[in-house]
Parts: sequence; structure tokens; C-alpha cells
Amino acid sequence: MKKTALYSLTLAGAVSAACSGSYTPEQLTFDSIKVEKRVALTKDANSPAYEMNINVKYVKEGSEDIRKSVNDAITAKIFNLHYVDITAAVDSFVNVNASSYKNDMLPLYREDKLDIDKKPIYEYVANIKTRTEDGREGVVTYFIDTYNFQGGAHGLNQLLTLNFDKTTGKTLTLEDVLVPGYKVKLNKLLQKALLKKANCKDINELHDKGYLFSMEMYPSNNYVLGKEGITFIYNPYEIAPYALGRIELTISYDDMENLMKKE
Repeated sequence: MKKTALYSLTLAGAVSAACSGSYTPEQLTFDSIKVEKRVALTKDANSPAYEMNINVKYVKEGSEDIRKSVNDAITAKIFNLHYVDITAAVDSFVNVNASSYKNDMLPLYREDKLDIDKKPIYEYVANIKTRTEDGREGVVTYFIDTYNFQGGAHGLNQLLTLNFDKTTGKTLTLEDVLVPGYKVKLNKLLQKALLKKANCKDINELHDKGYLFSMEMYPSNNYVLGKEGITFIYNPYEIAPYALGRIELTISYDDMENLMKKE
């Protein structure tokens, strides 16, 4: 398992420097766990395999409370594991998926081995790539790009996000930045943005194109607290069919002025 240091993120908070009484900014240092693993289903030279490529950024140094807060949020979002060391979480993901692949698929592949056309359904893929980007003042957004293929007609791309307070490491929810009761007004803004993006006049046209076919508009839990507004990310199948791809709707802070909590 290879670890490569990436960069340090300067926090707004300051700590007292020993002896001098001066102040220096605290550093929250990110590192990266990288794993490339190929799990062949059989020992044959042309065996199908499970290809796993993982690059997960985590906080290596800095305040213990901040480090734990950020890393726990990352492992929960990516691996659905809570209060687990991030290295252990990556190892668990790789080992569990490798074991399940061989245990579940080997008996089936033995039956299909002579059918060349069926080989592609056994070529599994799991890609996880992460990055960070500065957003609104005091916020860093953590992006998780994933691609998974486990048989079927196609793989699935997803973009997941977390937004961290740089000073505390807290994961920022919409409730942290928007006033109580924001959902009704925000849903209207999101639906208006969707109408514009889809080039539709009303909800009926949206339905005709496959949007919001069996649901109401809602704020996605994957969003970016950007410098100019909040971008809500809807992955395939969430508000539209797979064929329409990922949908991103940005609402400017100006348009949400009455919904934003005052600093």
C-alpha cells in the first residue's frame, strides 16, 4: 500500500507559539492512500478479474479532534464504516470485495467459462478517486469520484461530496448554513433551475423527459458549498433515468439570500 503526501491546508484558527507568544496558523496535512489490486478469478492466463484502483485522501496531521472528525466522515461516506481507522477501512474494502468476488462468481464462471461472450460480465471494476477544493470562505469540499461495475448492462459513476469547516473539521450540513424551514423555498429554486437546465416549461414537460417521474424535487445530500453558490449533485437514477446522466444544479447565494444564516 503506497502513501504519498499531497499538501497542507491552512486553517483559520491560530495556536500560540511556544516562548515567543506569537501566533502561527495550524496546519491540517492531507496524505493519500493508494491501492491498485487485480484479483483474478482463476489461475488461467485469460481469467477475468476484479480491478480495484483506490486513491483516498485523509488527514494525516493536525489537531487530533479535527483529524478524527474529518477522517471519520470520509470513511463513513465512502465505505459506510464508522470510527474505523482509514487505512483499515481501505484494507477492509479491498479484502471483502476480493473475497466476495471469488466466492460468489467463481462457481458461476465455471459454468460459463466456455462461452466467450459471457466473460465481460465477470470483469469487475471499482475505482475510487478523491480530491479537495476550497469553497466558500472557511470551507473545503471533499470530492469522491467512484465507478463500479459488477455485471449488468453498465457500470455506475457517482460523485459524492463532503464539506468541512476548515477551523473545526466539522462536516457542514445544510442545516448549518441555511435557516430553519428552508426546504420549501429551496425546492422551488431547485425545480426552477432544473426546468432551465432541461429546457422545459413546466413539471409536465419534466415528467415527459423522465425527470422527477415518481418523486418531488428535493435538495441532494451531495452538494458543494462553493464560492458563489451551492451546487447540488444528483447522480444517475436519483431524479432521472441513467441515460440522462449526472445532474448538477447551482443556486447562487444571491438567490438564497433570505435562506442563508447570517454570519
